[in-house]
Amino acid sequence: MFKLFLLLFISASLSADITLQDIESKPASRMKNFMIWQFLKQDITPKEADLAYSLVEGNSYKIYREYIKKTDNKDIKKRISCQQEKNLLKIEDEECLNLAFSLYKTLPMTKEQREELALKIKEESKKNLLKIQSEPYTQEAYEKYDATTILTNFISTTKKHRRENLNIYLDEAFINSLEGSWKISQFVDIVLHDENLDKLKQSLLKLRGDTLDSKTNFHLALNHLLHQNKNEAISFFELSMKKAKHRIDVDKNYFWIYKVSKDSNYLNELLKSSDINIYTLYAHEMQNKEVDNYFSAVETNDLVSQRDLKDPFEWSTILQEIRESPQDKLYELSQEYMNQEMIPVQTMILERAYSYKMHGFVMPYSNYLRDVENDDKALIYAIMRQESNFIPSALSRSYALGLMQIMPFLTDDLSKRVKDPVGSYEDMFIPKNNINYALKHLAWMKKSLYHPLFMAYAYNGGMGFLRRHLEGGTFSNSEYEPYLSMELMANNESREYGKKVLANYVMYKKVLGEDVSIIHLFDRLKHPSETDRFREQG
Repeated sequence: MFKLFLLLFISASLSADITLQDIESKPASRMKNFMIWQFLKQDITPKEADLAYSLVEGNSYKIYREYIKKTDNKDIKKRISCQQEKNLLKIEDEECLNLAFSLYKTLPMTKEQREELALKIKEESKKNLLKIQSEPYTQEAYEKYDATTILTNFISTTKKHRRENLNIYLDEAFINSLEGSWKISQFVDIVLHDENLDKLKQSLLKLRGDTLDSKTNFHLALNHLLHQNKNEAISFFELSMKKAKHRIDVDKNYFWIYKVSKDSNYLNELLKSSDINIYTLYAHEMQNKEVDNYFSAVETNDLVSQRDLKDPFEWSTILQEIRESPQDKLYELSQEYMNQEMIPVQTMILERAYSYKMHGFVMPYSNYLRDVENDDKALIYAIMRQESNFIPSALSRSYALGLMQIMPFLTDDLSKRVKDPVGSYEDMFIPKNNINYALKHLAWMKKSLYHPLFMAYAYNGGMGFLRRHLEGGTFSNSEYEPYLSMELMANNESREYGKKVLANYVMYKKVLGEDVSIIHLFDRLKHPSETDRFREQG
């Protein structure tokens, strides 16, 4: 009877509602915002919703979306009503019209309706957008508009409208005149990653790029490669490298110049990099050199830490201390975190102390992965390192939780299928729980995917997103594959995430005593039977 009572008490505690007092007692932080988000999803009064929302730090659309469901605030209700109004012509209030205005809503209008709407609008930029929407789809018609209006009209419309109407040839003078707008980079990005915008891709070949940033010049280089302009591609890769602010971008350009030129001097340049990424790993393998600027263990003691890494508020304090510590005091600080449970913190401090020229590939929480095969273990650590840096109480802006950054909605779904479901989202900050949930999710993914890169893509962007990418004819046997498909993935976050996880995976295979060839991993991407079930099924 006592055991039953204890279990019921624990269950009730885990599912206990968050109160306003709980929220008010916490310091401003992302975790406090997460508590407010959960509170707003409870059965509360409009007044309680208003009080909770007043405690939010910064701007959070995720919280705002829950708040508007509960509040009776007349100004908020009016704002939402305006934003949701589809018939712009019936709106008389100027402020409300500005809130409701969007090019999605004006796209179906006739020219006459847009002219009527323009009379109600005072903002000149919006008037110009209404005018340009009514123009013929020709360069000549667009020449009278400024670059930002032209690019906003392109960027803010639908993919279908772009493909059907805005895929036109632009001459050299006109395409280069668009460099005057800060939106040019987004324009280049959209064009490059949409296979149906062939005429605009042709037009991009005339763009000079001198005033554009590293990323945009890299995209222009890829576009030249798609059109077999190898010398021009190299020039843009060099320009991209010159403008790069991060080592990974320098390495990426060295890699691509090597791929196009076949000049091994560029591989030697990659060997000088202190970063560990897919490009430097490739160069080391090609040149038969070992990667040696990493560590896989740190010195620990048997003392129990007085600080709790499972507490997001405590972690926030620790992180602030690390950030405020002078460079010459970091090694000394690392000595304060030699406890076994503080391996992630010590690793992070040491990497910072080494100015990120040495990289930690440690393996904490190994007791929860005893029965996991090395290949799966390498993937789990690769993802964990990228997602949370092994911090169990890590919490993202979108409220992904813990070591493996599992989203609340996925936590809800997995709770129906795991053996020991958690009683609250906060329980996902306990390493055992988080790893248990991740293993369940990865086991489901493995039924369709057999390559670490594709597992990483799906883990970040979702299985549906990955399937669409694969079924679009990517990762073929064409020249520069699979590298072009990796660079041309439209989802920027998943594209870069996949590269980082793949590099981590290779390093963890090495740490686990199972060296793997990154060149072989790249080659496998071109063989559907070795990577996924989607392309096999055609």
